[in-house]
Amino acid sequence: MTNSDDSTWFIPAKVIRLADGSTLVKPGRAIQRAKASQVSKMTGVHRKVLSALADCGLIRRASPSPQGAMYYPSEVSDLITATESDPDFWTAVRTRAYLTGTKLKTSKPIG
Repeated sequence: MTNSDDSTWFIPAKVIRLADGSTLVKPGRAIQRAKASQVSKMTGVHRKVLSALADCGLIRRASPSPQGAMYYPSEVSDLITATESDPDFWTAVRTRAYLTGTKLKTSKPIG
């Protein structure tokens, strides 16, 4: 189900084989994915910041084409909420990963 050219909603599904041989398809929660420009408008987070956050693994980025990065607005909103509610969110490791574009798993503290 498409909202506009900049945003797409999809519903992931889980297929379950039942004992009688039939199949049950359980729909998941609807998820929105949008172009960087749209997510930036929705959340107030600049497109370059979105890219940096994805580079270090704090949010996900989908790339259906070489120049078509898409992000999940709910993840960006969740990240904003986490930084608001936790004054110590930006640890040395997270800060270094963000500034250098390295994945959180491989990043080391600044210093």
